[in-house]
Amino acid sequence: MQAEEKFQENVMLYLRNLAAKFHHLSEKIDKLEKIMMKGFQATGMAFHQTKEVCQAIVNETRQNTEHLSEYGGVIEAESYFDPCVRTNVV
Repeated sequence: MQAEEKFQENVMLYLRNLAAKFHHLSEKIDKLEKIMMKGFQATGMAFHQTKEVCQAIVNETRQNTEHLSEYGGVIEAESYFDPCVRTNVV
């Protein structure tokens, strides 16, 4: 009878340890989830800000092109990668 009680006591201790470890892991996962969600939100915000900046650059470039066409003709071709900065103005 005593061996059976000892076995039950060991099983209960083992189960308590498992429950404690599960609880500890659950807390860590919750903390990790919060950190990841903050990271995803920051990534979304950065994407939105980058999109706004790109759109502002496009709008400014379009506006400058329109002003140049008013004062100096129509720009046929241009390249930001041309080292000699050759822009044809008609």
